[in-house]
Amino acid sequence: MEESARPLDYKKYNILYVDDEPGNLEAFRDEFEEYFTILTAPTGPEGLQIIRERPIQLVLVDQRMPRMTGVQVLEEIRRADSRILRILVTAYADIEVVIDAINKGRVYRYFKKPWDHEDIRTGIMRGLDYYQGERERERLHAERIENMKKMIRSNRLAAVGTMVAGLVHEIRNPMVAIQSFLQLLPRKWDDKDFLRKYLEIAQGEANRIESLLENMLSFARPSRPVLRDCDLNALVGKNIQLLEFQARRKSIQLEFQKDVDLPSAFADPSQILQVLQNLGLNAVQAMEPKGKLLFRTFSREGEKDALWVGVEVRDTGPGIPPEDLEKIFDPFFTTKAEGTGLGLSIAYQIINEHEGRIEVESKLGTGTTFFVRLPAYDAKIQGSRLCAAVNGIMSQNV
Repeated sequence: MEESARPLDYKKYNILYVDDEPGNLEAFRDEFEEYFTILTAPTGPEGLQIIRERPIQLVLVDQRMPRMTGVQVLEEIRRADSRILRILVTAYADIEVVIDAINKGRVYRYFKKPWDHEDIRTGIMRGLDYYQGERERERLHAERIENMKKMIRSNRLAAVGTMVAGLVHEIRNPMVAIQSFLQLLPRKWDDKDFLRKYLEIAQGEANRIESLLENMLSFARPSRPVLRDCDLNALVGKNIQLLEFQARRKSIQLEFQKDVDLPSAFADPSQILQVLQNLGLNAVQAMEPKGKLLFRTFSREGEKDALWVGVEVRDTGPGIPPEDLEKIFDPFFTTKAEGTGLGLSIAYQIINEHEGRIEVESKLGTGTTFFVRLPAYDAKIQGSRLCAAVNGIMSQNV
């Protein structure tokens, strides 16, 4: 049998009443301090000062006051802390003002003067029930986010374990070639052709081991992205320039469909360029000669009117088998004869660190398309995020 919800202790919540009539303030305290912790203020500015100095959960404000009207006071409160419940107390003549304020989300509800004791008491209690429910939802949401972060960290550790196992296998092959060369070297010391050939092989295998280790470190200990406003069109243009040599060798056509009105992304330019280079190079390597590689920038609205900007990377290669699609972002998974299988894993991790998305669609015999989506830059929102991030880093270093 489920335990019933425990009733709220309404006394622990701070209720502020703002009214320019001293008699109303005194009457409010006398009627309701038995049920709630009551604070009062005779003017809007004094009420706002109280909110700055101590936590307030619910505010009631008289509409008709000198200096600031009730709606103006509640609007300032909404800007200061939108979680505070805002109630307007007004005469019937102000009803149009009240309805307009409610429709614009400035006011939780209103009471008419002269007030009815029981209406006010039960209205405040219901408001505090609502307030507490919202705070509980926020707590549960934060808890879910923290659990997700723990899962991501756990998955990363598991992925590193997979990487280590794969790395042992990947390093063993080049080490065999280097060891064979070293074993034969005493007997072949005077054979210049042997030395030239196997020195090149040994150097190439050593370079391969170094690349494997660098990629593993990039995945296991990724650098924190330095987020700022980022021009995706410029990054795609630079990436195409870097790909031109490899594409020309296979007569592959590079095309760029640019959204000229594309907003900036909130991203680390160097890391996003690394992702684009990886996707572009993979596509060029996968395609037969005379293929086509398309880059297209775009913007989309997401949930809660959030704006996303992105890049589509579409090739005319052989496509990826359906059974391999779900594994392409796994460490060390590759269908190429050469390669570490870490490039797409690193790309996925970079986009995830940016709170973005990377998705893939593929059809055998037709080609593969990757979609990279990133949050658009918003100076106000991203500025507050940057401040929060800097504060978090500073607190960790204290």
